Amino acid sequence: MRNSVFIVFFISLSVLFCSMQAEATQTFKVPESEIDPEYLRINEAKVLGLKPKKGFSFVDQNGVPFTFKDRVGKPLVLVMSYYTCDGVCSSVNIELGERLAELEKTGRLKPGRDFDVVTVSFDKEDTLETLNKFRTHVGLDKNVADGWTFAVASAADRARIKNFTDHYDFRFFWSAQDRTFFHPTVYMVLSPEMRLARILYAHDIDISDIELAVLESREGNFRPSEIINYAVSLCYSYSYKEGRYIFNIPMFVAFGSLILGVSALGTTIVAYKRKQRKREEML
Repeated sequence: MRNSVFIVFFISLSVLFCSMQAEATQTFKVPESEIDPEYLRINEAKVLGLKPKKGFSFVDQNGVPFTFKDRVGKPLVLVMSYYTCDGVCSSVNIELGERLAELEKTGRLKPGRDFDVVTVSFDKEDTLETLNKFRTHVGLDKNVADGWTFAVASAADRARIKNFTDHYDFRFFWSAQDRTFFHPTVYMVLSPEMRLARILYAHDIDISDIELAVLESREGNFRPSEIINYAVSLCYSYSYKEGRYIFNIPMFVAFGSLILGVSALGTTIVAYKRKQRKREEML
């Protein structure tokens, strides 16, 4: 009898312990990461046309200080990354490097000659050491590397780098659970006056998107060899929803209709003149 009571007591205690353990597991369960993509989308209507926030200086891979005011004169592709990232930031810069290498081979636009590229770290912990490790990992083609600057905020501005990124509605946050920064993956194209002209979303663009954005940022200041390229670009329009250029079907149809209308008018005029000539000969 005593053994039976002891067994029942032991079983009851075990069930109670398991229930408490299950409840505790549910209570301390690590929540899953859920990131709303829209939070990382930049409000383009709010930032297009803005110049980089004043009062910020940066240091390039060679330890030379500069400001964006020093870059006035030609378009600039700005990439915001952080240098201890071996995932998204690496692929964003590597893919851009590959696209620019393709573009350089066409002979139409060349980094360093026709536009510059600057990658800036938004992580206040980054240093020239992490910068150069990241740059080596990206492994740029030499013809592209000559026109590409990697930079960190100067010592005086490092702690307030978020003020620089917030100016462009570039929001980022650190996830302790994932041990990574979540941030937009974009290329910002600035005009020669350093005004934000276009935002391209990475991983969904090709060389024509970069070329069109750079040409548009010049606002009509083209070399003779670039006029044809720009004329072709009129067949494309920028999609704010997709963050890239898409074929402009309405404009293509309108242009085709215009050509057809002019041709029809020309044919009518020629036919009319022939009839007039025949009447004059009969008289």
